[in-house]
Amino acid sequence: MIEYIITNYKDNLLGMLFAYVGIISIVLMFLPKNNMYLHLQKVKYLLAALLSASIAWGTIQLNSVIYDFLVNIDETNSVQDFNPEGGTTYYEPLVFTTTTGGDFEFNNYSSKLTNEVTDTSLLIYDNPEANLIIDRPWAFNDGAGIGFGGGQENNFQGFDRESQAFQGTITLAADTTYAAVFSSFTPNTLGTMAVRVNAPGQILTTGFTAPIPEMSDTGLIIALIIGGFVAFCYFKIRSTL
Repeated sequence: MIEYIITNYKDNLLGMLFAYVGIISIVLMFLPKNNMYLHLQKVKYLLAALLSASIAWGTIQLNSVIYDFLVNIDETNSVQDFNPEGGTTYYEPLVFTTTTGGDFEFNNYSSKLTNEVTDTSLLIYDNPEANLIIDRPWAFNDGAGIGFGGGQENNFQGFDRESQAFQGTITLAADTTYAAVFSSFTPNTLGTMAVRVNAPGQILTTGFTAPIPEMSDTGLIIALIIGGFVAFCYFKIRSTL
C-alpha cells in the first residue's frame, strides 16, 4: 500500500500532508474549552504556523492542475516503415485545448510495453490536421533534456538517441488546440504508458479513450484556505478578549 502511494502520488505527498495538517489544526482550534483545549492554547503559535504553511501551499497548488492518465498503444493507429529499422510504429493521439498558457510538464513515469521497452516519445503538433508521426512535430521530447520546440533546447539527434521515457517541460500558448502523440520509436511496440501532466490550467479534450481527470484535491485546498482564514479570525478574536 505504501509503495503504491509513493509510486502514484509522490509528487503530491507534500501538498497532501500540508492539507491534512491544516484541516487537523482547524478542527483542534474549534474544540470545546476543556483541558485539552487549554493544552492546545500552549501550542497555538505552532498551529498558526502550520495553517499559514497550508494556506501558502494551497495557493501555489491552485495555480496548477495535475492530470494522471493511462495511454493505450494498440493497433488502431500506426505507420509503416517510418523507422529506419523498419517495422510498424504504433501511436495514440490526444487532441486537446489549453485554457491557460505557460509551462506544461509531461512525464511518462511508468510503462508496460512490448518486450519491456522503455523508449517512449512525445510529439506535439500545433496543427491537429497534420499527418501525425510522418510530419515534423512542432515540439518533441524523447527524454529528460532531449528534444526540441516549445522552449526546449534543440539537442535531438534523430534516431540516434538514448532509450528512456519522455520527460520534459514544454511551453504552450493559451486557448490553443494541439495534438499530442504518444509513441515509441522502437518498432512494433504496443502496450500502455502511465502519463502525468502538470499544467498551469485546465486542459480540455473530448477525443481520448480515457478522459483526463481533473485534480481531485483542488476543492479540498480551496476549502482549506477559506477555513484557515475563518479559523485565524476566530483565534485572533478569542486571544484579544
